Amino acid sequence: MNRIQRKPIRFLLASLALLLVAGCGESVYGPSGAQDPGVLLVTLTQGGGEDLAWTSDGTELVYAVAGELRAVSASTHTVRRLDTGPSVVIQALSRAGARIYFASSLSAPGPNDPNSLIGRVNPIAGSAEILLTSRSGPDQHVIVSADERFLATNGVLYDLGTGGQINLPVGTAFGFSPDGSQLLYYQAQNGLLIGAPSLISTADGSSSEPLQSPSGSFHYGHRWDGNSLQLLDFSRDDEALRLFEIDAVTGVHRALAEFGSNPFFPAILPVATWSLDGRTLAIWIEQGSGSSRRSNLYVIRSGSAPVVVASVITGLDTGVGFPVFSPSGNSVAYPYYLDGGGTSLYMKSGI
Repeated sequence: MNRIQRKPIRFLLASLALLLVAGCGESVYGPSGAQDPGVLLVTLTQGGGEDLAWTSDGTELVYAVAGELRAVSASTHTVRRLDTGPSVVIQALSRAGARIYFASSLSAPGPNDPNSLIGRVNPIAGSAEILLTSRSGPDQHVIVSADERFLATNGVLYDLGTGGQINLPVGTAFGFSPDGSQLLYYQAQNGLLIGAPSLISTADGSSSEPLQSPSGSFHYGHRWDGNSLQLLDFSRDDEALRLFEIDAVTGVHRALAEFGSNPFFPAILPVATWSLDGRTLAIWIEQGSGSSRRSNLYVIRSGSAPVVVASVITGLDTGVGFPVFSPSGNSVAYPYYLDGGGTSLYMKSGI
C-alpha cells in the first residue's frame, strides 16, 4: 500500500536542483525519477513533516522534525528552529491567525506530573506560550478556530477565552465553522476512531443530528460555505471517476470534476484540501500502472477544467501527503515520503 499518511492533528518546478539547507537531520536529495514534483525546500532524513503550516505572510513553511518546530524559507530554503519552550517534543501542529499551535509530549515526566501540553508561538515574532498541560497524553490533532477562541484536542473542547472545557465523546475533531460556533467531529463508531460526522456546538457541546456520511475518507477535504458544511466525496463506474461535494445537512450534491476511467486507473487518493478561501481544491489522483504509475496533484476551481500542478512516482515504499495552500492560495506545499523513511517537502508557486 502506498504511504499516504497524516497524523490526525497531523508542488513544483521540473528540475531538481541541489538545495543547501541548514539544520540537523536535513539533506539535499529528492525522489529519484519524480516527474515535475516542484521546488525542493528541504529533505528530512529522520522523517517527519506530516503536518505543515504556512506562516501568515506566506514566506515560510513550518513543520515538525526530531521533536522540534522548524521553518524553511520559501525563497532561500534556509531553515531555522522555532522557540517552543524547554523540554518539549512536538507531536502535531496547526496554524490559526499569525500563530502556530502545537501539541507536545513532555520529556521524562514524573509519575504525577503532566505528560503533555498545548502551546503556541508566533513564528515571525515572539516566544512560545504554554496554554495548558494534562496527563492525558498528546493527541495527533490540534484544531483551532479562526478567531483562536476555541481549541479541540484529545477529546476535549477548550474555550481559551473563558478557560472552560467540555469533554467530548471518543472521536476526532477536524475543523471549526468560520464563526467558531460549530466543530466538525467524527465520533468513534463500531471500533473505528473516525466514524460518522456530526457538528458539535461550541456553546454547550451538544451534537447535531447525524449528517450526510460520504463514502470516501476525505475527512480533511471539507470546506465551509458560510457556516454550511460541504463534504467531499466521489463515485466511479466504467466510464468515469466523478468528484463532487455534499451539503452535510441537506444532502444536495454539487459536481466538481470528472476524470476518464478504465478498469484499473485512475485511482483517487483520500488526500485533499481546500484553499483558505474555499475556492480551490488540491487533490492527489493516481494514474498509470507499474513503472509508469504517477500520483498527480490536481488543482480544481469552479468553472475550470482540473489542472495537474505536480506529478511524482509513487510505489510500495513512497507516497504523498496532504497539500497545504499558502495564505494567498497561489502556492501549495506537500510532503513526499521517501523509500527508507525520509520526507522531502516540495512547493509549487504560481498555481
